[in-house]
Amino acid sequence: MAVLDARAKLTALRELMRERNIGVYVVPSEDAHSSEYLAPCDARRAFITEFNGSAGCAVITQTEALCWTDGRYWLQAGKQLGEDWTLMKQGLPEVPSWNQWLKVSLEDGCQKLMLQDLGPTTRIGIDPHVISQAEAKPLMEAITADSTRAFVPIKDNLVDLVWAEGQPARPAHPIFRLGDEYAGESVGSKLANIRDKLIKTGSPGTVVSNLDEVAWLFNLRGSDIPYNPVFFAYAIVTKHDCTLFCQPASLTPAVRDYLHANDVVVLEYSQVWGALESWRALLNNERKEAEAKKKADAEAAAAAEPNEQSPAPVAVPKTPTPEPKLDPKENIVKTDKVIIGNKASWAVANALGEDNIDVRSSMIEAAKAKKNATEIEGFRRSHIRDGAALCRYFAWLEEVLGKGEQWNEFDAATQLENFRAQGKLFKGLSFDTISSTGANAAVIHYSPAEQGSAIIDKDQIYLCDSGAQYMDGTTDVTRTLHFGTPTAEEKRAFTRVLQGHIALDTLVFPSGTTGFVIDAIARSPLWADGLDYRHGTGHGVGHFLNVHEGPQGVGPRPTYNKVGLVEGMVISNEPGYYADGKFGIRIESVVVVRNAQTLNNFGDKGYLEFENFTMCPIQTSLIEQSLLSPAERNWINSYHAEVQGKVELELRQYGDERALAWLRRECVPI
Repeated sequence: MAVLDARAKLTALRELMRERNIGVYVVPSEDAHSSEYLAPCDARRAFITEFNGSAGCAVITQTEALCWTDGRYWLQAGKQLGEDWTLMKQGLPEVPSWNQWLKVSLEDGCQKLMLQDLGPTTRIGIDPHVISQAEAKPLMEAITADSTRAFVPIKDNLVDLVWAEGQPARPAHPIFRLGDEYAGESVGSKLANIRDKLIKTGSPGTVVSNLDEVAWLFNLRGSDIPYNPVFFAYAIVTKHDCTLFCQPASLTPAVRDYLHANDVVVLEYSQVWGALESWRALLNNERKEAEAKKKADAEAAAAAEPNEQSPAPVAVPKTPTPEPKLDPKENIVKTDKVIIGNKASWAVANALGEDNIDVRSSMIEAAKAKKNATEIEGFRRSHIRDGAALCRYFAWLEEVLGKGEQWNEFDAATQLENFRAQGKLFKGLSFDTISSTGANAAVIHYSPAEQGSAIIDKDQIYLCDSGAQYMDGTTDVTRTLHFGTPTAEEKRAFTRVLQGHIALDTLVFPSGTTGFVIDAIARSPLWADGLDYRHGTGHGVGHFLNVHEGPQGVGPRPTYNKVGLVEGMVISNEPGYYADGKFGIRIESVVVVRNAQTLNNFGDKGYLEFENFTMCPIQTSLIEQSLLSPAERNWINSYHAEVQGKVELELRQYGDERALAWLRRECVPI
């Protein structure tokens, strides 16, 4: 089987486009479930562009090949994209998003130059499985407003056809149960809560398409996507029934029995499309019958109207149907349509029919984001074990580098994974470890190659962003270290990042405040020196689920202003600074939102604060202490006292004296 080079892939794709009369073809990063991390078989954008960062979108015409990605990946994309590709630096004021580029007015001179090859009747195609209905609908309306263009769903994914036999098979790894002792709530309780919401809204049911939501709902986990304990599946939940569509080979007899005991019907993964189309036909018939009945009732009422010759009928009072009790805090919005989440695909929407769907926030998203007491305690325990592994790793790395041993970034990261694997309830990494030395640390989402990664230099900054999956929690932590003598520039930048981290960690704020509002708190110390960073300050974290979880987050983009922070949400706190070609700094811990005890309660809102889960020292030798306030100094000492008190007990179980000595030294008060 011949392996296509980058140019041959584009040539083959363009030939398929010509055969199907497609002028423009869009290749997003996502799979059919709007996943950020992908199974190898779904990495279509990476295949066609050869840029393998986790975020981006490719747009191909007969003469142009454009790839959009955000600031985290500009350096990486610049290296990986071939000469036939144009890097579109998403986020720069002069660079339109790919959506805007597709629908921009031809009156704009720059865009007219880009679009002039599309012809008078251009069909813009996309696989409807890999774009959400929420994104596709406004885009289609904007594009088709110009009668010379059409935004059309293409049944066969053209990249798959180019990939052909080389495309990996879809994984179907074993699905296993997450016990209630870890989940904190049974599947029966979760289904009952969804059905209660369906009754209150008046909706006939909901489609669950996000993989982490399916896993959370059924208290099941898998390993179909690297680093994410999920499995390929859809679910349909109605007021009376529940069906899980998954790959039969993934189900053990024990899991089948568990689902059967909870009245969950199991069907094959691909059968979801037939089920949705059948539901569509049923809903259409019900709507027609309701309209016919309404018309007949109106005609009967008109015929029965009293006239001068006939007496008025005696009104017989009807017993009203009791409405379900509504909690004002639930913010129930009524609908008689099927609820699909705003990340559900255009294909799901098309299968049900636009007249039958109500696109809104998923019925599961908010419940999953608000962790229960069992999950929160699991986060605490897993982060202590994770902190012990990190201490063992950093102590080992410092020692071997001090001896003059040569370790490259990839092999060192493997050693960190080995330390983590010795901890209880370890199930794997939560993402590909960012082990980066010197200038590589300035590449925000750097990933060391197995072959040829850089040798770690003890005289340069070393940034390590890593995480793990445990049965009782998910971790994500970044620590930046220097094993030699840091420069004044490095120390000042590190201190500004640390001050931003502390400012966010110590913040008290009204319940419902959004991450958009508080983002500047973490950036302010950097801004004072004219510095900044091109990524969000925080993302939601799942419980033994995806390390990146919505809807909560902290960042400067408007999307972070949609959902307020509430008690129980778990997010990261990760300001940074990146000097291209020199070094990178990031300090990241995972925190949970909890109630704050304040002297007053203005507006009766309730006030919130953060509890820090991550238990790993922050290197004090990188701090320019003259920049610290007394409160910041106290925070550092208090945090390190907590870290030492909790992690030391864990380290003693391993008898790792090297790590114990390192921990005690790193936690000495400043």
